[in-house]
Amino acid sequence: MPVTIPDALGKPFQLPGGERADIPQVGDVWVLSVDGHDTGVVLVGAVRPAHVLAWPITNPSRFAGAPSFPIALPTGEPLIAWPDAEFGLSMAALDRRIAANLVDDRKLRAIRWSLSSSDDLDGHEMCPVIESQGADAAFEAVCACAWAMGNWSWPNNATGVGVFSDEALNSARVRPADLGHLLGVKPVRASALARGEKVPSPEEIAGVVALFPEGTTNGDILRGPRGQEAEVLSRPEFKASVGDIAATKGLTEGEARSLVWEAAYSRAARQSMDGDPLEAAKARVHFAIDGLLED
Repeated sequence: MPVTIPDALGKPFQLPGGERADIPQVGDVWVLSVDGHDTGVVLVGAVRPAHVLAWPITNPSRFAGAPSFPIALPTGEPLIAWPDAEFGLSMAALDRRIAANLVDDRKLRAIRWSLSSSDDLDGHEMCPVIESQGADAAFEAVCACAWAMGNWSWPNNATGVGVFSDEALNSARVRPADLGHLLGVKPVRASALARGEKVPSPEEIAGVVALFPEGTTNGDILRGPRGQEAEVLSRPEFKASVGDIAATKGLTEGEARSLVWEAAYSRAARQSMDGDPLEAAKARVHFAIDGLLED
């Protein structure tokens, strides 16, 4: 069934369901989602280990002005890409690909260069130059949409579930033994919590926050999970499985991802590091997902 995505300028457009893919490539068009809800559509402008640089996509609008430019999906739907509203986006938000390499890397580089140099781009169709309140309002709407799409990420101690920050604990002179006494947990868990190797429960987070000055928030004492397990778990390949775990266990997507990370990270401590590290981390993530889905 086609997916309806709300356009940044207020009009819906229909998109094909798309396909699951592993690592995004420059020039791909992806649908984004969080907690099972579609949040937007983007053109991938650059790829990093756990995030991409994305250009928002909307349906055509008479207020779309240069340097935005028209594109069309393989199925024929006309769209508009907005390169000057580029933003960073967690790979974990990428849900399904609806076009692969729609714009080649060379053209994307040329477009990015034209933005910084103000040079004309030969052979590439741009939207017309528009100077009007309508065009300004349209661009502001696209930027607001981009910021909203980029606001969610994983790993992220604010929008997902994090681990205790060793810097925050050290600044408050909180030792593993203090955690064990405060939280009533065994030394092995207290030590793992202090090292950022276990995801604390909401009750444990609340207990530690109470040690800090009034006004301290969860985000002040937590950081996002790290390591190769976190890097590979951000890939779209695991989106559907993480969603299944979240639905089964009544968790948010961020909570489910952190649960998978903890299981995979714990397994890494018991394994040798032979072979490709990222492939080994990927295998551990798959193993952790299978175990959590079987519970």
